[in-house]
Amino acid sequence: MVEDSRYRTKVWLETWLTPANLTKDDGVTQVTFIVCFGMPDYPIERIFKDKNVDLVFSVSKPDSTPIIDSTHYVIGYSEEVPITTFTVNKSGITGTKLNWKAETELRRISENNPLGSLRQFKKLSDSEQNLGSTTLYSSLYQLTYERDKT
Repeated sequence: MVEDSRYRTKVWLETWLTPANLTKDDGVTQVTFIVCFGMPDYPIERIFKDKNVDLVFSVSKPDSTPIIDSTHYVIGYSEEVPITTFTVNKSGITGTKLNWKAETELRRISENNPLGSLRQFKKLSDSEQNLGSTTLYSSLYQLTYERDKT
């Protein structure tokens, strides 16, 4: 399990995300958030309605490239892990504003807690999807870092 970049990224996020930085529009009340793996086998709107979650950090399938030294041995890996944030408008919560706070928090933890690897975030896209009774707001990021073979 340690070799799985998704798992490593999920643990890293769960360790360093600060709930006090992720608040409702009043700036005081903390939101409920989860960090999960991407591609669930059920509709994402169920997380917001059935589980009463306000913000989702979804870690998707990574792209790992071996780093090879001059003797042609693999000494590490360059990891590119997609992370998507999802929010919706709820009572006391503006989805776009919470999505912006999530981006700020991702940048804060990547700058302050590299854990031996320089982790860099790059925003790839924003999206709004009409789900009928609500709008799903999402942003796709790419976390890039290098790690040793061990």
